[in-house]
Amino acid sequence: MSRFRQEWDLIPGAAFVIAGVLYLAYVTLMAFVWLAGPIVEGDAVHPIVWGWFLVTAALGVLMVPFILLVGYVWSDAKRRGMNAVLWVLLAIFIPNAIGIILYFILRDPLSVPCPSCQAPVGKELVCCASCGTVVRPSCPECRRATRDGWTHCGYCGAALRPSTPSPAP
Repeated sequence: MSRFRQEWDLIPGAAFVIAGVLYLAYVTLMAFVWLAGPIVEGDAVHPIVWGWFLVTAALGVLMVPFILLVGYVWSDAKRRGMNAVLWVLLAIFIPNAIGIILYFILRDPLSVPCPSCQAPVGKELVCCASCGTVVRPSCPECRRATRDGWTHCGYCGAALRPSTPSPAP
């Protein structure tokens, strides 16, 4: 399964239903507005009505992806252990989709499962908070997580021992 498909599957079904219902309600409302006004001059439709129609259709088409993005924010925030209600409200009420952009910039990294107890472990943690299993290599001085290939700690500058691959269980 592709990464896009995995992320697409995060959007809840309710978001698709809400997007469809709101789009149909929007188009129906705009149809009543079009039919209520004087749109015919002789045998031709007034040019302003065509412009109104195009603007209305464009707004309706932009509304659906926005609703689906809000649904994605809801599921992704829950998956990352963040406050989903807060992020959805920010995504909805901060104008021009800036709330959604802020979510993608500020969201927490995905946690990884602990190899021994399968509890979620944040990417910044060295040990599992549930069972104490060491999940990532760390600096012997400051105990912060290090990366493979580092010869010195990027936080305190201490020399690191060369990491040896752990034996397979």
